[in-house]
Amino acid sequence: MSARERGQIPLHTHCKVCGKSIPWGKDYCSNECREKELKAQKKARRTSRLYLLFFVVMFILILVISLLSSPR
Repeated sequence: MSARERGQIPLHTHCKVCGKSIPWGKDYCSNECREKELKAQKKARRTSRLYLLFFVVMFILILVISLLSSPR
């Protein structure tokens, strides 16, 4: 019989940021952890957008250079 079946471990989950044990159904242990997660998500979105912009600009630049350098 497992510890959960014996009722020794209460139903819980862990904070997404710091890993502390928290009551079931919650995602974060505090507003501080929630803010850290939101800040990290915002930074990740910004980084992804910058990479996408970089690759689009590089694609356009390569396309323009190839069109200008092709013999007519």
